[in-house]
Amino acid sequence: MNVKKVFSQAFALGLVLTLTACGSGGNKDNNGSNAGDNNASNEQANEEFKKQTNDDTLVVGVDSLGGEFIQGFNNSANDVRAREFMGIQGAVGYDTYVKDRGGKYVINKTVLEGEPESKDNEDGSKTFTFKIKKDLKWSDGKPVTADDYLFTALLHSPQDYALITGSTEIGGDSLKGYNDFREGKTDEFAGLKKIDDQTFEITIDSSFLPYYEEESLKAMNPRPIHYIAPNLTIDGSKFALKDGYKLSDDDKKAFIESLDKQIETEKSSYDEEVKEAGEEDPEYKKEHEEKLKTLEDKKKSAESGKDIDPTEMLVEQAMLFDANDYRKAPKVTCGPYKFVSFENNMVKMELNDQYAGDFEGNKATIPNVIIQAVNPEISVDLVKNGDIDVFEDEMNGSRIDQIRKAADEKKLQYVAFDRNGYGCLTFLDDRGPTQYKEVRQAIAFLMNRDDFVQNFAGGYAVVTNGMYGSSQWVYKERGADVEAKLTKYTLNVEEANKRLDQSPYKFEKDGKTAWDSKKAAEEYKNNADKFDYYRYDENGKKLQINQFGAKESEITTLLSNQLPDNAKQAGLEYNVQAGDFNTLLNYRENPKEGDKAEYTAFNMGLNFGTPFDPYYQYNSKGNDNKTKTNDPKVDKITEELRQVKPGDKEAYLNKWEEFQEWYNDYLPEIPLYSNQIHSSASTRVKGFDGLTPEWAVSCQINQMSLK
Repeated sequence: MNVKKVFSQAFALGLVLTLTACGSGGNKDNNGSNAGDNNASNEQANEEFKKQTNDDTLVVGVDSLGGEFIQGFNNSANDVRAREFMGIQGAVGYDTYVKDRGGKYVINKTVLEGEPESKDNEDGSKTFTFKIKKDLKWSDGKPVTADDYLFTALLHSPQDYALITGSTEIGGDSLKGYNDFREGKTDEFAGLKKIDDQTFEITIDSSFLPYYEEESLKAMNPRPIHYIAPNLTIDGSKFALKDGYKLSDDDKKAFIESLDKQIETEKSSYDEEVKEAGEEDPEYKKEHEEKLKTLEDKKKSAESGKDIDPTEMLVEQAMLFDANDYRKAPKVTCGPYKFVSFENNMVKMELNDQYAGDFEGNKATIPNVIIQAVNPEISVDLVKNGDIDVFEDEMNGSRIDQIRKAADEKKLQYVAFDRNGYGCLTFLDDRGPTQYKEVRQAIAFLMNRDDFVQNFAGGYAVVTNGMYGSSQWVYKERGADVEAKLTKYTLNVEEANKRLDQSPYKFEKDGKTAWDSKKAAEEYKNNADKFDYYRYDENGKKLQINQFGAKESEITTLLSNQLPDNAKQAGLEYNVQAGDFNTLLNYRENPKEGDKAEYTAFNMGLNFGTPFDPYYQYNSKGNDNKTKTNDPKVDKITEELRQVKPGDKEAYLNKWEEFQEWYNDYLPEIPLYSNQIHSSASTRVKGFDGLTPEWAVSCQINQMSLK
């Protein structure tokens, strides 16, 4: 993966977006993507899980699985569910602070010996000192130590982690000294400090303070250093070698082999990029040559046996093991369940007998959990018949009706709640026609969003005009106020043409003659199927937008039924292509530059994390800015929103309204609807009724049992 692609996403804090194939009726997460038309490939898996379904196994059905069990790669929402069961992230692992059922960050009393000590520093930074309990153990029986909590930030923060692994995750961007450590100016991370095996400190940088939801900054997640990097330890604020470790010939050989792989990957990545682009980018070529030289020089030093820094070597090996091995098979975990296998679209997990419990002290009792990809179209029947025990987050209106009918007949049970997110049409805002706000607004005026609510959600949804979900506390507090200030985009060809007349696309094919809406209306009336009176810019470039949608998403179908035809009347050629959801993610997250980008519009679902901090997604410096938004106005708003003083609720709500007004005008995405979620379970499942928008089965599992 080239340098231009890797620095794009952050899941450390802030508004965490869960990506879903909007309309697939599948799962969601605290950070991921999901979708999948797995019907053919599921046949073998379906037979397999039927054999596994018994009195000691909970079977959770999902619409797809990707097999990504750490953050920073193609982040499947259903993979995240598996991570939460295993405590790799989420509310039931050993994070120092976790989200409760309402999405509020609370101390994890199972992990910490009391509240962390807090100290305000002279430079405006703030230090928290944590003391973890001595009896915490990993699933392999090894003790959980302070090293495990500092390990992830030290491993993931350097630029090398992204360059070596292709990951888009960052480490501790809120911590003091992050930029210097990331850029390799120092091998010490000033914002982290190990005191002893049970005690460590973090220091929040002054630039990050005040922070409205400060408790979220205290959430530190452990990863097993003894398993991923057995010869490393943490000395104060940096990695160090374990006492007695000596560099072996096997270590040198493994290091050289890893460098060979990196060199090969860099060369093939570059060749592929040049082939796709059809030409060499001088800037990218220079970056490629510099990286290649660094890798080759490092290999020569390693082969000569000179100038090998054993700590650097072991850190690099840990990065590769983390991203290649632990990512696919996390064999050491700290949640209620431990990993057994992932094959045939099925994740198998078994009870972790070393688990100390969640933040409330609850422990899981069901011996085994299986997450199985199934055909969502028959999910209700699968639950009713007991083929699967759970199917979460159903959004399709007709299937919701089936769920409710089956519940009335006592054939299953369900929980319903408002969604903490929405379905949307999202854009690349820096290339192609979608880089112009007026074009994005015109598209919003060329669709009937009420149809989506009725035809897809069956009335179990509402049309939204901003970036909010109906379950969010901010929306409950100020939703009515902010709605009155927002443009309500409805199907209106005249308004679409007004917006496009303000864009560069206001000419006929010659780039000089003004495009005429009356002429377009006449041609559409007489020859809609072969319509060819499109808008062009002054250089004779046609107004054409290509959208990619997941083939399993009903919303892809609804959009393809509406937009291509409606758009003709505004002189816009709009094309919709359907395909695999992972392909969609690749087009969206690794787009080609400029006009070479194949697609600049994508339909999907976004679910919001807590705290709501859109800095990451829309600030020009945001690490998760997938829309490529670059607007000084939102830079200012998002910085001010996150830095409202804790407790100043009115100031936060006022700034939230300001953000929504910006969003409604700029339209980095077009919100389609926010819907009501229905999660169903078989009648043999007990304790299912505790679910909330912030609390999935993977969180509730500690209070569930099978009849």
